[in-house]
Amino acid sequence: MSQRGAYQTKQQEAIERLFSARPQDCLTAEDAYRALCESGMEIGKTTVYRSITKLCQNGRLRRYVPHDSGAAATFQYNPCQESHMHIRCIHCGALAHLHCEEVEAFSRHLTQHHGFVLDEGQTILYGCCENCQSR
Repeated sequence: MSQRGAYQTKQQEAIERLFSARPQDCLTAEDAYRALCESGMEIGKTTVYRSITKLCQNGRLRRYVPHDSGAAATFQYNPCQESHMHIRCIHCGALAHLHCEEVEAFSRHLTQHHGFVLDEGQTILYGCCENCQSR
């Protein structure tokens, strides 16, 4: 017996393909809906919103909440499934993985000295990347 909503529809697959084809892009749900319609797909907005929610829940997309309270959330494809922190440029949107001993030591420090277990898969440090700094 399958769990309700656990199946993958053609529309859900198309939405995941849209994001995976543009891994550096952050799209709003409206952007995704428009892109799918422009590609000739017949799909409802509700389906797009629900599919994006499912893709976020299963870790295939990352959700970014804007700094401006009136702006829409954006979503980006998340090809990695292992647990590690990320850094994200606030100017160009570049996303990079942090795989180094210093980051792992920081996470251990939080646990050992503060009793806090960091959810690395949800942790993103925001700043300015090397390319944007040189501009």
